[in-house]
Amino acid sequence: MIANARMYAVTPQAEAAWRALLARVSERAGVALPYVGHPAPAPVSALWARPDCGCVFMCGYPYASAPVAPQLLAAPVPALARYDGRPVYFTEFIVRADAPVQSLAQSFGGRLACMLPESNSGYNAPRHYLMRLAPAGTQALYRPAAMPTPTPREVIGAVLAGDAEVGVIDSYVMDLLRRYDPGLAAQLKTLALTPPAPIPVLVASAGADPQQCVRVRAALLGLHEDAAGTALLAMLGLARFAAVQPADYACLTAMANEADQARFALTDPAAGGRGTG
Repeated sequence: MIANARMYAVTPQAEAAWRALLARVSERAGVALPYVGHPAPAPVSALWARPDCGCVFMCGYPYASAPVAPQLLAAPVPALARYDGRPVYFTEFIVRADAPVQSLAQSFGGRLACMLPESNSGYNAPRHYLMRLAPAGTQALYRPAAMPTPTPREVIGAVLAGDAEVGVIDSYVMDLLRRYDPGLAAQLKTLALTPPAPIPVLVASAGADPQQCVRVRAALLGLHEDAAGTALLAMLGLARFAAVQPADYACLTAMANEADQARFALTDPAAGGRGTG
């Protein structure tokens, strides 16, 4: 079974920290979990489809939507106070640090860089949030960016290059960038946060050995009780890993269904991706 932290390997230093943490989990569990890279532009959905996932990060929305769900292991609990000691995260609406807008409403009508519809933080959560802000009868508040932006780095790149006025980013990704790439993070400012949602979770493939999954899960849940584990968690801005259940992620499909029923779009494709907002 393999390990992978593609979703949160946002810099080489962050990926090295994840490799070390997952190696410690493997050691504590007594389960071989070789780290296998799956860098962009390879689609992350291809990683989730592998039959040999043993400890791999998966976004909560595709997990909840999967016809055959992977086995849940544990979810990270970010250490910052804004997460309230829970395995949750937000979507941050980001703009350039020098952008004149001071509120999200001032950016409506501009171009939005988002990720693929399979993403919760990069698509599903911001769509649901904006639907609640939109005037009655409005079916989109933004125009699409000029180019597709399927990864957080591409979302940020589009905003900094002026190809989009606003981007949507996983808040824990931003935490890691503020830690490991502060120069990049300093070029951005956050206008708004969505409500908290269940954070991406470590999973094993549906067909993985259940007994090995039990051992890996226990190693994750006890990592904060181990001196070496505590140091590795701290390197990644985490307090611990928490137990989660399938029902914890059902709210994400409910959000998508509500937006679908309202026919609300994250961006209006008919508006095109050119011009300024």
